[in-house]
Amino acid sequence: ESPPATFSQLGIPVGPDLRNTVLFGPIKPFRALSSLEWTFFAISSLSLMVSLAFTVERLITLPRDSDDYTFAIMLCFTSIFCFFYIVHGILKERYHEIAVFLVSTVLLTSYLIINVASAHATGENTLKWVRLGIAIVFLVAIVFLGGRVMLRYRRDRKLLFLINAKQDLQSMIGWLFLCASLIFFDVQLQGTMLIFVMNNGTNMNDTEKIILGVGVPVTIFWAVAGNRTIYKESKAWLCFFILLWFPNVVYIGLRLYHLKKNEAETALYRATVACAVVALVIRVLLAINMGIVVRNFGRGIREKLEAIGTNQREPSNEDGV
Repeated sequence: ESPPATFSQLGIPVGPDLRNTVLFGPIKPFRALSSLEWTFFAISSLSLMVSLAFTVERLITLPRDSDDYTFAIMLCFTSIFCFFYIVHGILKERYHEIAVFLVSTVLLTSYLIINVASAHATGENTLKWVRLGIAIVFLVAIVFLGGRVMLRYRRDRKLLFLINAKQDLQSMIGWLFLCASLIFFDVQLQGTMLIFVMNNGTNMNDTEKIILGVGVPVTIFWAVAGNRTIYKESKAWLCFFILLWFPNVVYIGLRLYHLKKNEAETALYRATVACAVVALVIRVLLAINMGIVVRNFGRGIREKLEAIGTNQREPSNEDGV
C-alpha cells in the first residue's frame, strides 16, 4: 500500500517555505512564487514605474500653485501604496490586498480620466491622453492577472493552512489579516484626502497647513493603534483606535461641506468627492471588521502568530492526509 500524500505533494507549503520577518511577519520566500505571480508582479511594477515617471515629470514642469500639482502629488502617493500592496499581498498571499491593489489601480485610472475630462485641466493635454492610454492598457493586463492571483489565493488559502490547519482558527486569522489590510487602505485614502486639502498646490493658507499638520500624525497614530490592537490583543490600544476613528470622519464631512460649487467641474473637486465616498465606506467596514477581530481576542490567535518561525519543522511523510 502506497504511503499517504504529503502536504508538499498536494501543493501545500510546509515549514521551511514560511519565514517570520520583522517588517512583514510570516511570509513565503521569493523562490516559492509561481510563474503567474512573477508575471503579475513584473507587469504591475512596470505599470507603477511608468506612472511614477510621468508623475515626476509633471511635478517638475507644473506650476507649484496649481491644482494639477496637487493631483500629481496624489498620484505619486497612491503609486507608492500600490507597490506595497503587490509585494505584501503576494508574499503573504492576501487575496484582499490584491483586491485593494486592483481597486486602487482602477481609482488611479479614474483619477486620470477625471483629470483629462476636466474642463479646467491645465498643462499639456496631449501628454495627459498618452498617460491615460498607457494606464488603460496596463489596467486591462493587471485586472486579468490580478484577478487570477486573487481567486487562487482565495481558493487555496495555503499560507493560512500552514499557520494553522483548524478551520475555525483559519477563519479568525483571516479576519485579522483583512482588518490589517483595511487599516492600510484607510491610511492611503485618508492621506489622499489630506493631500486634496491643497487647493492651490504648495501655496497653502494657514488653515490648510494646520489640517495637514494635525491630520498626518493623527492618521499615523490611529493606524499604529489599530495594528497594535489586533496583533497584541490590547484593549488599551483599542481605546485609542476608537477615539481616533472619529476625527478623520469629521474632516471628510467638513471637506465635502465646504467644497465650492463653482469648482464642480474641476478634476480636484470630482476626485475629492470620489475619494471621500470610498474613504467613508472603508472606515465603516473597518469598524465592523475590528469588532469581529476584538470578539476573537483570547482564542489563541496571537500565540499562534508569534510562534511562526520559532518552531517550524521539516516536512515528513507524517504530514499526509
